[in-house]
Amino acid sequence: MLEAGHLYGGAALYRRFPVRASVVTAGIPLMALTDTVGVGPVSTTSFADAIGLGKDTSTYSTTQADLNDPGSDANIGAYNTIYGLDAGRVVTVSIRDDLEIKALVSGGSTEGTDLTLLSNTASSAAGTTITDTDVGSADMAGGVVWCTRGANIGHARPIVTHNSSVSFVTTVPFPRTIAVGDEFLWVPYNVFGTGAGGIDGHADLQTTALFSQADGSIATGTGGEVMVTYLELNGISDTYVRFMLSDHILKVATT
Repeated sequence: MLEAGHLYGGAALYRRFPVRASVVTAGIPLMALTDTVGVGPVSTTSFADAIGLGKDTSTYSTTQADLNDPGSDANIGAYNTIYGLDAGRVVTVSIRDDLEIKALVSGGSTEGTDLTLLSNTASSAAGTTITDTDVGSADMAGGVVWCTRGANIGHARPIVTHNSSVSFVTTVPFPRTIAVGDEFLWVPYNVFGTGAGGIDGHADLQTTALFSQADGSIATGTGGEVMVTYLELNGISDTYVRFMLSDHILKVATT
């Protein structure tokens, strides 16, 4: 995942934190763990007590070792004395609570999986129904579907009804007939909603297995606590979601 910018502008703010679990991949969201030892990767389905986006890697160990190099920093303040010089046990984190994180959307739980391409099998003169068994059974109501081939190419609509393994239905029609063979892609995300069932595509995101991408195959409203801010709807391997961490330990006190 990448730093896409900040909602209120300005530069990134980085801090170093001790790790409580090994961080083996750079560019993943990190969270405070269950004690005061340090931070670690989020889980695929929970971003509770998030601290920000990790920028490097670090290995957690309880083995005693002198990893400090007293000559490496002439300005050792209290913060650095605790967290800064133990280079093998700390991780750098982008911590601003208005950070927009940009994640590639994968078509499954494995990083780099292509999104599922829909090929419409029944004409919809009203421009509201996309029919293909490949819509699957995971409920995508509240997500977004867009046309990649056909008369409606470049147009996107919220998915209002998901008929399992049959079709997606929109309320606002696509501008032209949806013809047999027209192609579409979808994501379970949206930039607005209330959090209620069917209107919850803005509030949750599930990661892939290594926490570095967004799993676009899961049901809308599933995953960790986020606020989706923007969608970059492109092709099967270059579609992105931008989001902010909702449950951030530097913004809202949680118990």
